[in-house]
Amino acid sequence: MALALATVFFCADTAGAKDKKKKEITYPALLTVSDIKGASVINLQNENIGSIDEIPIEANTGHIRFAIVSVGGFLGIGSTRIAVPWGAFVITKENNKAKFILDATKDRLEKAPKVEGTNYDKLYAKADAEPVFIYWHEEWVVPAP
Repeated sequence: MALALATVFFCADTAGAKDKKKKEITYPALLTVSDIKGASVINLQNENIGSIDEIPIEANTGHIRFAIVSVGGFLGIGSTRIAVPWGAFVITKENNKAKFILDATKDRLEKAPKVEGTNYDKLYAKADAEPVFIYWHEEWVVPAP
C-alpha cells in the first residue's frame, strides 16, 4: 500500500516538472501502480512499441526515475528491456485509462540503453544513469542523498 501511495504522489509531482507543452496534455489524475505496470507504450504515430515491465522506485524518496520498457519479441519472449526516464513519457487519458506515449521509432528503440537482469540499483549511479537520460534527451539530475 505504501509503495502504491509513493508512486501516486511521485507521479503527480513528476507531471508538474515537465515542460509547458507536455504539462498541458499530461494525465490529469493520480496514477496507481496497476495503471502503469503492464501498460502499453505507443509512439507519436500511435503504434504500439512495447509495454511497461517494471517501475523501480527510490525507497528513501518514493521517486520514479525510470520505467523499464519491454520492446520487441512476442508475448515477452525474445523481447529487449530498455530504461526510459520517467519524464520522457507523455501521459494522457483516453477512455478513462492512462495512455503512455514515447517519442521513439523502432530504430531508436533498438539503439536505446538496454537493461540486463533485475539489479536496478546501477541505474542510480551517475555512470550508468546519465547516459540513459542523455539518450532520451532528458535532463540528468543527481539523485537526492
